[in-house]
Amino acid sequence: LNAPETKEKLKNKTVMMYCTGGIRCERATALLNQITDATDDFETKGVVMVRGGIERYLKTFPEGGFWKGKNYLFDKRMEQAPSQKTSEALQADVESNCCLCKTPHSQYRGQHKCAKIIPSSGLPCSVPVVVCEECQ
Repeated sequence: LNAPETKEKLKNKTVMMYCTGGIRCERATALLNQITDATDDFETKGVVMVRGGIERYLKTFPEGGFWKGKNYLFDKRMEQAPSQKTSEALQADVESNCCLCKTPHSQYRGQHKCAKIIPSSGLPCSVPVVVCEECQ
C-alpha cells in the first residue's frame, strides 16, 4: 500500500476493500487510513469495505448480488461462489484469462507464480497467476 505506484493508483479514488471473512480488509483499511493521515500529498476519496467479508455477503445474497465470479481461498476449499448461481452464470462472469494463452479461465490453483524480476529488489515477483489446463 505504501509503494509510490500503488499510491498513485489509489489517489483521489474511493477504495473498496474486501476479503473472505473481513479481518484482513479491516487491517488493510486501518493501514491505508494511517498512510493517508501521515502523507501530505496522498489522499483518497474514502475507504469502504464489505463488513464480514465476501463470506457474509454471499450468505446474505446467495444468488450473488453484485458479486461476479468466484473468490479464491487460501485453504482446502480453494474458492467460493454464490450458492444459488448456476455454473453457466458463473462461467459468463469470467473476466480472468490464462496468463500464457490469454483464453478465458477462472480456475485458480496457486501453484503457478509470476517469475518477473522486480528491479528494485532483484527478487522474483512470485504473485500467483492463472494458468489454464492446456498450458500447464
